[in-house]
Amino acid sequence: MASIVFTCKNNEIVGFNEAEELVVYDMDSKKITARLKKPRNIELLEDILEEYDPWIIATVEVDPEIHDQLREMGFKVEIVKPSKLNDYIEEVFG
Repeated sequence: MASIVFTCKNNEIVGFNEAEELVVYDMDSKKITARLKKPRNIELLEDILEEYDPWIIATVEVDPEIHDQLREMGFKVEIVKPSKLNDYIEEVFG
């Protein structure tokens, strides 16, 4: 399962710090597989997302320190334009 995680607030893709939830999208089945509350402690992120095995985190912006931590956890950070989640998914994965 190839998954991507979007940082979201009110069903819109936003910056990492602003995000309230993490939306896991399975690129193979083309379905959202989970909506998770974003942890306050970034160190918990790896454990929360482990079962979904994502390798990309899509966000509008991310602080350099957090970006480095995410990379150390094995995630590729993809910077995207702010948009509605469903519009982005339709445009990119249609």
